[in-house]
Amino acid sequence: MTHAALNGWHDYFVTAAQVSATLAGLLFVGITISLEHVLSGASYMNRAFIALFLQFEMLVIALFGVVPGQPVWVTGAEFMLTGLAVLAGTSVFAINFPDERNAVLGSAGPRYIRRGLAWLACLAPVASGAGLIAHLPWALYFLVPAEIASLYLSIGNAWVLSVELPRRMREGPR
Repeated sequence: MTHAALNGWHDYFVTAAQVSATLAGLLFVGITISLEHVLSGASYMNRAFIALFLQFEMLVIALFGVVPGQPVWVTGAEFMLTGLAVLAGTSVFAINFPDERNAVLGSAGPRYIRRGLAWLACLAPVASGAGLIAHLPWALYFLVPAEIASLYLSIGNAWVLSVELPRRMREGPR
């Protein structure tokens, strides 16, 4: 694979970096506003951590994608290491702060969907990186579902943490 194929994704990487950095900042604001509520349950801390770290992952991958003159295999290795590191970090955090049944979308179905999307967001960049190393330029397309899964989880969790959780805490038990 040549640099030309990777360079064709330059605008995608720049846009992904901007979106991820902006959303991470907004998540910090939302978490800060609702900190008392977020700290009220392990699963809410889990959601906040995963939302932030998925945006961090997408930001780092995007930054690696725009490093000029870097060998393509290095970019592939960076994608793989980033995805695996974020998967390991979020998995360890999830063990210590499990996504349990709670007041907002805490049933089994939404928990499995969140877990599956988080794994997709972490493992799709690994597949993309492996494809780059194997000289398969189409493997960059694995980054698109990773970005969408990260955005979906982060925006959804931001809504839950910033709006739904405080609203339901004010309403009290049903």
